[in-house]
Amino acid sequence: MSDTTSEQLPALLSDITPQWLGEKLGHKVKSIENTSNIWGTASKLFFTITYEDDGADERPKHICIKGVFDPKMIEAQPWTVSLAQREADFFTKVAPNVKNMIFPKSWWSGLSDKQGIAIMNDLTTEGCTFPTETASYSVEKVLNGVEQLAGLHAQYWGQSQDDHPWIWNNYDPAMKFMCTPWDEVVRTPGRPQLPEYLMDGKRCNEALDRYYAERNPRFRTLLHGDTHIGNVYFTSSGRIGFLDWSAFHFGSCFHDVVYHMTAMLSIEDRRSHEMEILDHYLDTLHRLGGPKFDRHNDPEVMIEYRRSFMTNVIWLICPDGLQSKERVAALCERTVATYDDHKVIDVILGQPKPAA
Repeated sequence: MSDTTSEQLPALLSDITPQWLGEKLGHKVKSIENTSNIWGTASKLFFTITYEDDGADERPKHICIKGVFDPKMIEAQPWTVSLAQREADFFTKVAPNVKNMIFPKSWWSGLSDKQGIAIMNDLTTEGCTFPTETASYSVEKVLNGVEQLAGLHAQYWGQSQDDHPWIWNNYDPAMKFMCTPWDEVVRTPGRPQLPEYLMDGKRCNEALDRYYAERNPRFRTLLHGDTHIGNVYFTSSGRIGFLDWSAFHFGSCFHDVVYHMTAMLSIEDRRSHEMEILDHYLDTLHRLGGPKFDRHNDPEVMIEYRRSFMTNVIWLICPDGLQSKERVAALCERTVATYDDHKVIDVILGQPKPAA
């Protein structure tokens, strides 16, 4: 179920009551137990539910309620509300139609002017596990990950914000904003060391602007948008599922692919297997109804692929507190290796500028 509402949605943990939850789930709830919480830009509150009757049905017994429930966080970073609203929008308007992709089951989602909430299954009770901060994973795992992404991309291939006006691009402006103080950020004591060519904030910001402005529309589709290691989980059967749908937008398909690949693989495995992974993505995309691309005979494929590594830029300038220092250090190292290997900045800036 889903809803867009003018009602006052819970803003604090204490606002979540058996009555409110029962109304959203459509069943009378006798009691709820708050078993654990994960606080952050979006908080995850975990509950065990006891219903008024013992009906043997598929009603959820263990749930995760995701939203913004930390007043201090909202006061300091009011934009976090828009992320919660965005994810509620995904579960309300997009998730019911998505095929060939794994993500948490939602029982209800809704938003108001000050909140966005999604009531989902507690994945831990389904035997799911989550990556650690700095781990790298097998090529097999990433092959499954790009299969999931190909499923989403094929379904929305060639569509744009013109077709879905409410899916505005909240991702590019956020990245450009965070990259504005580049020179200051990368020289902050304790930051990961970057090669000299990535210390030039003016040039790197020019490349970022051109990457966003000059994406090839041949490869446009709906993206998850934030496919790094912290936004995936592993099902009990070992398959990948994708979490955190607050950054979905239309863009180049390779954004999702290279961002996922860079974060999940060791540098050595990425270098050894990335063409195998890219081919598997392209084959799956075509098999699931998308276009057929030939990276060997269509030079635009590899140009767009190499340019898309620019999306890893967040790990070069990630603000303190947004991710752990350990994760930033590990993924920054993996990102720099992709920039070196694919000459990402040079590829972007070396392309002819579009005619005015």
